[in-house]
Amino acid sequence: MAKISNFLIVLSLIIIIILPSNVLPYILPPAQIIAIMTNKFININTLNITQLTKIKEQDREKEKVFGECIYLNSPDLYRSEIAGQPGKRLIIHKGSRTLRVINGGITYDGQSKEFLYRFLLLAQNPERILEMLKDLGLNLEKASLTRFEGRIAYLIGDKEEGSPRLIVDKGLFLPLLLRYGDFLFHFSDYREIREQTWYPYKIVYSLKGAIVEEYILKDIVLNPSIDLSLFDIPLIRAKFEKSELKEKALP
Repeated sequence: MAKISNFLIVLSLIIIIILPSNVLPYILPPAQIIAIMTNKFININTLNITQLTKIKEQDREKEKVFGECIYLNSPDLYRSEIAGQPGKRLIIHKGSRTLRVINGGITYDGQSKEFLYRFLLLAQNPERILEMLKDLGLNLEKASLTRFEGRIAYLIGDKEEGSPRLIVDKGLFLPLLLRYGDFLFHFSDYREIREQTWYPYKIVYSLKGAIVEEYILKDIVLNPSIDLSLFDIPLIRAKFEKSELKEKALP
Protein backbone atom coordinates (compact mmCIF):
# COMPACT_ATOMS: atom_id res chain seq x y z
CA MET A 1 0.00 0.00 0.00
CA ALA A 2 2.85 2.32 0.93
CA LYS A 3 4.58 1.55 -2.39
CA ILE A 4 1.42 2.46 -4.30
CA SER A 5 1.12 5.73 -2.38
CA ASN A 6 4.74 6.62 -3.06
CA PHE A 7 4.26 5.79 -6.75
CA LEU A 8 1.21 8.07 -6.97
CA ILE A 9 3.10 10.92 -5.29
CA VAL A 10 6.01 10.60 -7.71
CA LEU A 11 3.61 10.41 -10.64
CA SER A 12 1.82 13.54 -9.46
CA LEU A 13 5.09 15.46 -9.20
CA ILE A 14 6.08 14.40 -12.71
CA ILE A 15 2.71 15.58 -14.06
CA ILE A 16 3.06 18.94 -12.26
CA ILE A 17 6.53 19.47 -13.75
CA ILE A 18 5.62 18.42 -17.28
CA LEU A 19 2.10 19.87 -17.54
CA PRO A 20 2.95 23.60 -17.75
CA SER A 21 5.25 23.05 -20.71
CA ASN A 22 2.49 21.31 -22.65
CA VAL A 23 -0.40 23.65 -21.83
CA LEU A 24 -0.82 26.58 -24.24
CA PRO A 25 -0.86 30.00 -22.50
CA TYR A 26 -4.19 31.80 -22.40
CA ILE A 27 -4.33 34.62 -24.94
CA LEU A 28 -6.70 37.50 -24.32
CA PRO A 29 -9.16 38.27 -27.14
CA PRO A 30 -8.33 41.39 -29.24
CA ALA A 31 -11.24 43.41 -27.86
CA GLN A 32 -10.01 42.88 -24.28
CA ILE A 33 -6.41 43.76 -25.19
CA ILE A 34 -7.60 46.99 -26.82
CA ALA A 35 -9.82 47.84 -23.84
CA ILE A 36 -6.89 47.46 -21.40
CA MET A 37 -4.56 49.39 -23.73
CA THR A 38 -7.09 52.20 -24.12
CA ASN A 39 -7.42 52.46 -20.35
CA LYS A 40 -3.69 53.28 -20.19
CA PHE A 41 -4.37 56.61 -21.91
CA ILE A 42 -7.69 57.47 -20.27
CA ASN A 43 -6.12 60.50 -18.53
CA ILE A 44 -4.83 62.07 -21.76
CA ASN A 45 -7.46 64.30 -23.37
CA THR A 46 -5.16 66.94 -24.83
CA LEU A 47 -1.40 67.17 -25.36
CA ASN A 48 1.09 69.83 -26.29
CA ILE A 49 4.35 68.26 -27.45
CA THR A 50 7.67 69.82 -28.39
CA GLN A 51 9.69 67.38 -30.45
CA LEU A 52 12.77 67.06 -32.61
CA THR A 53 11.72 65.94 -36.08
CA LYS A 54 14.09 64.22 -38.49
CA ILE A 55 13.00 63.87 -42.11
CA LYS A 56 14.94 61.61 -44.45
CA GLU A 57 15.69 63.07 -47.87
CA GLN A 58 14.75 61.02 -50.94
CA ASP A 59 18.34 59.99 -51.58
CA ARG A 60 18.40 58.61 -47.99
CA GLU A 61 21.87 60.10 -47.44
CA LYS A 62 20.70 63.40 -45.96
CA GLU A 63 18.12 64.42 -43.39
CA LYS A 64 16.42 67.60 -42.24
CA VAL A 65 16.25 68.21 -38.50
CA PHE A 66 14.05 70.84 -36.90
CA GLY A 67 11.94 71.57 -33.83
CA GLU A 68 8.22 71.03 -34.11
CA CYS A 69 5.21 71.80 -31.92
CA ILE A 70 2.37 69.25 -31.80
CA TYR A 71 -1.18 69.82 -30.52
CA LEU A 72 -3.49 66.84 -29.96
CA ASN A 73 -7.09 66.84 -28.84
CA SER A 74 -9.15 63.67 -28.33
CA PRO A 75 -10.63 62.01 -30.25
CA ASP A 76 -9.26 63.02 -33.68
CA LEU A 77 -7.65 66.49 -33.78
CA TYR A 78 -3.97 66.93 -34.69
CA ARG A 79 -1.84 69.95 -35.56
CA SER A 80 1.90 70.22 -36.10
CA GLU A 81 3.90 73.33 -36.96
CA ILE A 82 7.36 74.83 -36.89
CA ALA A 83 7.03 77.51 -34.23
CA GLY A 84 6.94 80.98 -35.78
CA GLN A 85 7.06 79.58 -39.34
CA PRO A 86 3.52 78.33 -40.14
CA GLY A 87 4.08 78.56 -43.90
CA LYS A 88 7.21 76.40 -43.69
CA ARG A 89 5.46 73.26 -42.41
CA LEU A 90 1.94 73.25 -41.03
CA ILE A 91 -0.19 70.10 -40.89
CA ILE A 92 -3.79 69.96 -39.63
CA HIS A 93 -5.68 66.67 -39.32
CA LYS A 94 -9.34 66.54 -38.31
CA GLY A 95 -11.44 63.40 -38.60
CA SER A 96 -10.32 61.94 -41.92
CA ARG A 97 -9.22 65.25 -43.48
CA THR A 98 -5.67 66.57 -43.68
CA LEU A 99 -4.45 70.03 -44.71
CA ARG A 100 -0.75 70.61 -45.38
CA VAL A 101 1.09 73.86 -45.91
CA ILE A 102 4.67 73.03 -46.92
CA ASN A 103 6.94 75.88 -48.02
CA GLY A 104 3.85 77.96 -48.81
CA GLY A 105 2.24 75.29 -50.99
CA ILE A 106 -1.18 73.96 -49.95
CA THR A 107 -2.44 70.39 -50.32
CA TYR A 108 -5.67 68.88 -49.02
CA ASP A 109 -6.63 65.24 -48.50
CA GLY A 110 -10.25 64.40 -47.68
CA GLN A 111 -9.53 60.77 -46.76
CA SER A 112 -6.24 60.63 -44.90
CA LYS A 113 -5.22 57.78 -42.58
CA GLU A 114 -1.63 58.82 -41.98
CA PHE A 115 -2.10 60.31 -38.49
CA LEU A 116 -4.38 57.71 -36.91
CA TYR A 117 -1.46 56.29 -34.92
CA ARG A 118 -1.44 59.45 -32.78
CA PHE A 119 -4.98 58.79 -31.57
CA LEU A 120 -4.08 55.41 -30.06
CA LEU A 121 -2.28 57.46 -27.39
CA LEU A 122 -5.25 59.61 -26.33
CA ALA A 123 -8.36 59.03 -24.24
CA GLN A 124 -10.64 56.99 -26.48
CA ASN A 125 -13.67 54.75 -26.52
CA PRO A 126 -12.39 51.15 -27.03
CA GLU A 127 -15.16 50.49 -29.55
CA ARG A 128 -14.00 53.46 -31.60
CA ILE A 129 -10.43 52.17 -31.63
CA LEU A 130 -11.63 48.72 -32.68
CA GLU A 131 -13.62 50.24 -35.54
CA MET A 132 -10.63 52.32 -36.57
CA LEU A 133 -8.33 49.27 -36.61
CA LYS A 134 -10.90 47.31 -38.59
CA ASP A 135 -11.00 50.11 -41.18
CA LEU A 136 -7.19 49.89 -41.39
CA GLY A 137 -7.50 46.24 -42.40
CA LEU A 138 -6.54 44.49 -39.14
CA ASN A 139 -8.05 41.06 -38.56
CA LEU A 140 -9.67 41.60 -35.16
CA GLU A 141 -10.60 37.95 -34.85
CA LYS A 142 -6.98 36.93 -34.31
CA ALA A 143 -4.53 37.52 -31.46
CA SER A 144 -1.30 35.67 -30.77
CA LEU A 145 1.85 35.95 -28.69
CA THR A 146 5.08 37.15 -30.23
CA ARG A 147 8.44 38.57 -29.26
CA PHE A 148 9.23 42.16 -30.17
CA GLU A 149 12.60 43.69 -29.31
CA GLY A 150 13.10 41.15 -26.54
CA ARG A 151 9.63 41.63 -25.05
CA ILE A 152 6.71 39.24 -24.97
CA ALA A 153 3.84 40.97 -26.72
CA TYR A 154 0.38 40.45 -28.16
CA LEU A 155 0.05 40.57 -31.94
CA ILE A 156 -3.43 41.60 -33.10
CA GLY A 157 -4.01 40.68 -36.73
CA ASP A 158 -2.66 38.04 -39.08
CA LYS A 159 0.86 36.68 -38.57
CA GLU A 160 1.85 36.84 -42.24
CA GLU A 161 4.72 39.25 -42.89
CA GLY A 162 3.49 42.62 -44.09
CA SER A 163 -0.10 42.11 -42.95
CA PRO A 164 -1.86 44.88 -40.96
CA ARG A 165 -1.14 44.43 -37.27
CA LEU A 166 -0.90 46.03 -33.87
CA ILE A 167 1.73 44.81 -31.42
CA VAL A 168 1.03 45.53 -27.73
CA ASP A 169 3.38 44.90 -24.80
CA LYS A 170 1.98 41.94 -22.84
CA GLY A 171 2.92 43.25 -19.41
CA LEU A 172 2.31 46.99 -19.76
CA PHE A 173 -0.36 46.92 -22.52
CA LEU A 174 1.32 49.78 -24.37
CA PRO A 175 1.37 49.84 -28.20
CA LEU A 176 4.79 49.05 -29.68
CA LEU A 177 4.07 48.88 -33.41
CA LEU A 178 1.22 49.65 -35.79
CA ARG A 179 1.31 48.55 -39.44
CA TYR A 180 -1.34 49.16 -42.10
CA GLY A 181 -1.09 49.65 -45.84
CA ASP A 182 2.32 51.13 -46.64
CA PHE A 183 2.58 52.71 -43.19
CA LEU A 184 4.47 51.45 -40.14
CA PHE A 185 4.80 53.26 -36.82
CA HIS A 186 7.19 52.12 -34.09
CA PHE A 187 6.69 53.42 -30.53
CA SER A 188 9.56 53.21 -28.03
CA ASP A 189 11.26 54.87 -25.04
CA TYR A 190 8.07 55.03 -22.97
CA ARG A 191 8.31 57.33 -19.96
CA GLU A 192 5.91 58.00 -17.12
CA ILE A 193 4.56 61.53 -17.62
CA ARG A 194 2.22 61.24 -14.67
CA GLU A 195 1.61 58.44 -12.16
CA GLN A 196 0.42 55.40 -14.15
CA THR A 197 0.35 57.48 -17.36
CA TRP A 198 2.98 56.65 -20.00
CA TYR A 199 3.91 58.09 -23.40
CA PRO A 200 6.52 57.10 -26.02
CA TYR A 201 9.37 59.59 -26.33
CA LYS A 202 10.41 58.17 -29.69
CA ILE A 203 8.20 57.40 -32.70
CA VAL A 204 9.57 56.19 -36.03
CA TYR A 205 7.41 56.49 -39.14
CA SER A 206 8.24 54.21 -42.09
CA LEU A 207 6.71 54.13 -45.54
CA LYS A 208 7.05 51.08 -47.81
CA GLY A 209 9.74 49.65 -45.54
CA ALA A 210 11.94 52.76 -45.39
CA ILE A 211 12.17 55.23 -42.50
CA VAL A 212 10.91 58.64 -43.62
CA GLU A 213 10.45 60.51 -40.34
CA GLU A 214 11.60 60.15 -36.74
CA TYR A 215 10.20 62.04 -33.76
CA ILE A 216 12.04 62.50 -30.47
CA LEU A 217 10.04 64.19 -27.72
CA LYS A 218 11.72 66.99 -25.79
CA ASP A 219 8.82 68.27 -23.71
CA ILE A 220 5.21 67.25 -23.12
CA VAL A 221 2.34 69.09 -21.41
CA LEU A 222 -0.56 66.92 -20.29
CA ASN A 223 -4.13 68.20 -20.71
CA PRO A 224 -3.45 71.85 -21.59
CA SER A 225 -6.30 74.09 -22.70
CA ILE A 226 -6.24 74.17 -26.53
CA ASP A 227 -8.18 76.60 -28.74
CA LEU A 228 -10.20 74.44 -31.16
CA SER A 229 -9.81 77.05 -33.89
CA LEU A 230 -6.27 75.69 -34.29
CA PHE A 231 -7.85 72.68 -36.04
CA ASP A 232 -10.34 74.63 -38.21
CA ILE A 233 -9.31 73.39 -41.68
CA PRO A 234 -11.58 75.68 -43.81
CA LEU A 235 -10.52 78.77 -41.84
CA ILE A 236 -6.81 77.99 -42.00
CA ARG A 237 -6.94 76.96 -45.65
CA ALA A 238 -8.71 80.20 -46.60
CA LYS A 239 -6.17 82.22 -44.63
CA PHE A 240 -3.21 80.77 -46.52
CA GLU A 241 -4.96 80.88 -49.90
CA LYS A 242 -5.72 84.61 -49.45
CA SER A 243 -2.14 85.19 -48.36
CA GLU A 244 -0.85 83.38 -51.44
CA LEU A 245 -3.13 85.38 -53.76
CA LYS A 246 -2.01 88.61 -52.17
CA GLU A 247 1.64 87.72 -52.75
CA LYS A 248 0.94 86.93 -56.43
CA ALA A 249 -0.79 90.28 -56.86
CA LEU A 250 2.30 92.19 -55.75
CA PRO A 251 4.33 93.78 -58.58
